[in-house]
Amino acid sequence: MGEDNCKKFAQNIKKYREERKFSKGKMSELVGCDYSYIGKIERSEKLPTLKMIFKIADALEIPAKDLFDFD
Repeated sequence: MGEDNCKKFAQNIKKYREERKFSKGKMSELVGCDYSYIGKIERSEKLPTLKMIFKIADALEIPAKDLFDFD
């Protein structure tokens, strides 16, 4: 993924998390990671594994492909 797409991916995660009114702490509980990892993903400092992407999508109750909707 290009750098711009990585940022858009990160923004999508944050957007969906905030729409559901999940804190980073709540999100981390749902996906089984440290809350600081969620922040790093949302700031494009870390790229999640494919397994984590599916966990995030499941927690947000959206198809994983929606996280890659950059339009």
